[in-house]
This record gives sequence, C-alpha cells and structure tokens, in this order.
Amino acid sequence: MRSASRLTFLFLAIFLLASRLPAHQSDSNAHPGETNATAPQVPALDLGDASENRAKNLTAQIPTYVDMSPDQLVKRVPDLKSIQISDSQNQLPLILEKMGHNVDVFMQNVGDLIAGEDITQQKLNSDGKVRAKEHTQDDYLILHHGDEWGANAEYRMDKTGKRLGAIGLEKGYLVTAGYALSCINFATITQTQSKFRYLGEQKITARDAFVLAFAQRPGKVTFTSVMRVNNGHEVHMLTQGILWIDKDNFQILRMRTDLLEPSPELHLAQLTTDATFSRVQLQNNPDPLWLPNDVSVFIEINKDKYRNLHHYANYRRYQVAVKIGDSP
Repeated sequence: MRSASRLTFLFLAIFLLASRLPAHQSDSNAHPGETNATAPQVPALDLGDASENRAKNLTAQIPTYVDMSPDQLVKRVPDLKSIQISDSQNQLPLILEKMGHNVDVFMQNVGDLIAGEDITQQKLNSDGKVRAKEHTQDDYLILHHGDEWGANAEYRMDKTGKRLGAIGLEKGYLVTAGYALSCINFATITQTQSKFRYLGEQKITARDAFVLAFAQRPGKVTFTSVMRVNNGHEVHMLTQGILWIDKDNFQILRMRTDLLEPSPELHLAQLTTDATFSRVQLQNNPDPLWLPNDVSVFIEINKDKYRNLHHYANYRRYQVAVKIGDSP
C-alpha cells in the first residue's frame, strides 16, 4: 500500500478515547437504569492548536449532514431515498431524551464481554470491485470497567486466549476495530457534543424508525475516531452521520458515520462506517443489550480503497478463571 508521508498505517480504528474522568458516585435513591443527576461534565479532548483552529472554521466552510437539504442528504446517503421527510423538529427532544436514557442504561450494564468475530478485509480497485481479500476469525474481547466513565478497551484473541496483533497488516490491509461502545457519543451527558436534526421516518429491517442526522461539534468533543500509525502518532477525527432509532423502544438500530472533513495530514479522503445493532439477552442479565452484529467500514486513503466487513455473534460475559495451585 502506498503510504502518506512514508508512514506505515498500523490502525484505522474507531477508538473512543476519553479524557480522565472522576468516578460516578452511587445514588442509593436512584432506580436501576437511571443516570446520576450529579454525573460529571465530560471535558473536551485537546486536539492541539492546529486542529482546533481548523475545526473552528469547519462549519462555516463545509455543510454538515445536519445542515444539508434532503436532496443533498440522499445524494450523500442513498439509503435515505425512501425516508418520509419531516419539516418539524418537535419530536427531536423526546427522541434524544429516550435514546440517551437507553445509552445510559447500556453503559451501566455492559460490563466485560467477549464475542466471536468474522472479519473480511478487502482491497478494492478504483471502481470499487474487490481485487484481493482475506478472511479471519477470532474472539473479540470488550473490556468496560474501571473508575473512568466510558473507559474501555477492545482486543482480538485466538481460541487459546492469546492476544492477536494487527490482523492483515503484514499483507497490506488496514485494521479496524472499536465498535462495541460506539453509541457512547449519544449518552445523556455527551449529547451536547453533537448537533442533531430530526429528518423523518423510515422502515429499516421491517421496523419503523425515527431518522436523525448528527454532527460532532468542533472544540467540544471527548470521543473521536482515531487513526494510529506505527510510530505511535494518533490523529483524531470528528464525525457526522445518520442514526436510525426504533420507534417503539428508542434503541439505535443502525448508525452510519462519515468524516466531518477529510484529513489532509493522512491523505484520508473518506472513512464511512455503517453498523447495525441487534438485541442480545445475556444469561443472568435482566436488561437486554443492543450490540453491533454487522459493521462495514469503507476507507479511501492516499487514493487507495479498502473495505472491512465485521460480523459479531455469540456475545457472552467475559470472566477470567484463575487456578490457584497447592502451596509448596
């Protein structure tokens, strides 16, 4: 793969990075699933002066999905062509409130998980046709614990529990990860970091859904998309996208994200992630979790095109078994 600035890309990942936050305090009067009213404000991530100055002028230069006309949006996101457009924003506050509550409950209950993951990594021709591909399977470990709100880590392991490296990197593929907690941007305390617009209603996988556009607010963002290169350098990127919200239970059914702007630093022209979510009922867990089952990632970088297809199944609680031997 040709590389920008002579760098070999190690990860292109939707890593959700949080500033260090104080621990949530328990509230003995709170009902299960309710967020603490004294939850801390989430500080914005420092992106550096150059990124900050560029971001401040972003909305004035480039219309976001929140600002586009319906025709412009359908051109950018063809899957919206069957949407029933609404000109009213009256329903938006209620949708955000109920969606945020669901994400809050999810973040409280998700714990540590493991799932089976199938990955198909593709290199594409200029016309989008596949010219090379690799398929691998692994166990995908999702750790969500500690004293920081939103703190998480995701790893790939083989069947023996050994941590895997960057799958496919040595063959010139891009490595993508970090989707299990991608809803975190829409929790109650992080919604202010994005702008939202109610677009209308659409049927998706036989379910009726509200459709929202969103765009992260420059200078206010805590959780970003990150590209990491082999020297440890990380580039933070802001996103915009479309949410499909179930009309009955206000769970996120589907999420599409795109870059708020291309990244000249990385020669990154496009990063599109499309994730679908399904209901997962874990054993001994009273509330179901809505977790990604399929994620498609399209990348155009340095004029090369790639697509990664992730499929997740068999989610279950992750527990470390420790065997203590007899004392000598």
